[in-house]
Amino acid sequence: MRLRAIGTIAAALAAILSACAQVNVDPEQAAERGVTGAALGTALGTGLGATFAINPAIGAVIGAESGAALGAATGVITSAPLPSYEPVGVPANAVIPDFYDGWPPGYRAPPGNPETQSANEG
Repeated sequence: MRLRAIGTIAAALAAILSACAQVNVDPEQAAERGVTGAALGTALGTGLGATFAINPAIGAVIGAESGAALGAATGVITSAPLPSYEPVGVPANAVIPDFYDGWPPGYRAPPGNPETQSANEG
């Protein structure tokens, strides 16, 4: 009876997690997040298993195994999707004409530098 309940819960969890999975994910980022999630899940599962089990050693082993699986699945599922937008085109002409052509009000060109243009030139 207990195995049937665990199997049912595992099947329901797999169905729920697969519904959350994103289709267009960077595989390298998903793998990194899966490994990180497995490591964090193992640590958390070991601690919770050792804390709440009747036999702390067995609880730590079971908690580590289940925590690693759930952490890896959570890490992969929460990966960011690939961008699906077109790049924004840069306009050929200046949006605000003559905006960068002179010095701002109150400033002057540095003295003795012939490469800088004055505000009157253009």
